[in-house]
Amino acid sequence: MPNIKLVNVTKRFDQITAINKINIEIKDGEYICVLGPTGSGKTTLLRLIAGVIKPDEGEIYIDGKLVNDVPPYERNVAYMPQHYSLFPHMKVIENVSFGPLAKGLDRAEAIQVSMRMLEMTRLAWRADSFPNELSGGMQQRVALARGLASGAKILLLDEPLGALDARLRVELRYRLRELARENNLTTIHVTHDQEEAMVVADRIFILREGRIEQEGTPTEIYNNPNSIFVANFIGGANFLEGFISEEKNGGTLIEIRGNLKVYASKNRFPVGDRVVIAIREEKTKIHKRRTGKKPNIIEGTVKDASFIGEFIIYEVSLINGDVINCKVPIATSKKTFSIGEKVLIELNPEDIMVYPYPPAGLYRELEAV
Repeated sequence: MPNIKLVNVTKRFDQITAINKINIEIKDGEYICVLGPTGSGKTTLLRLIAGVIKPDEGEIYIDGKLVNDVPPYERNVAYMPQHYSLFPHMKVIENVSFGPLAKGLDRAEAIQVSMRMLEMTRLAWRADSFPNELSGGMQQRVALARGLASGAKILLLDEPLGALDARLRVELRYRLRELARENNLTTIHVTHDQEEAMVVADRIFILREGRIEQEGTPTEIYNNPNSIFVANFIGGANFLEGFISEEKNGGTLIEIRGNLKVYASKNRFPVGDRVVIAIREEKTKIHKRRTGKKPNIIEGTVKDASFIGEFIIYEVSLINGDVINCKVPIATSKKTFSIGEKVLIELNPEDIMVYPYPPAGLYRELEAV
């Protein structure tokens, strides 16, 4: 099984630096998901590893071998681009079996392997169709089957499930991960779907303007985002502006709009610093009345309620004018809240993340995704 290593890799297109001195190492058999906004360099990263383009600076190693000048067909890589690149004059089964035949399998074995991949992507019944007879989602599944059938040990997937309907996308994400494990594939999977990345990845790389903003396991990325950008991009966080007003009991009091003070148990900023606090929606508690002496209780009014699968998300306008969301599991909630109802919001000091105030302002930082 091959590993992949990039050392100070940079790629420019005219005046744009798409990849900027990236250093990463991917272990044998790892399943990596790459997340990032449009233009962050995700596709360029895949194309560099595939050998479709060459780096302007730095080295790319596959299984310990420098491959900067090695052509794509000698890298043992299956690259599935966003636009599928199917052969229009070939039937589906011919498209999928192209790779196995090129690697020397006899026709019967190549067809057998290809049909197995088409069955996995639920397209065996369209084996004799041409690409132009298929929907966009079906074409995407053919491209996925072709990559899996190639026998390559490195699988590079650019939004492999993006054109599929929601139900099939969820089904295939698990099957794709299972198949990668069964075949000992080293996989890099680019996606815009944060939930998809959280479910299938061993590790996640978050790209921003050609650089790695953060890397780690899904749990590490979700629970300990190292910046406002990451916390916002992963989704489901509330943000409030303030400044450090006082050190207290090993933590800090942070004054937010309206002279309200919030206690955070973790402190790494001096008194007077301007900061942004963040707390996950599912860790933001909502109550009808005060119960006991708890810190960080703020009055508010329910503005809206949205049913999202197994959760209700309440949008609450705080007494100071800030708006936050509370994500409540329907199964465990004994109370519901009506629009216009007065409520109390609780922010657990242990769950509050504190970040330095961004130079361009909070809203500009949140728009960066």
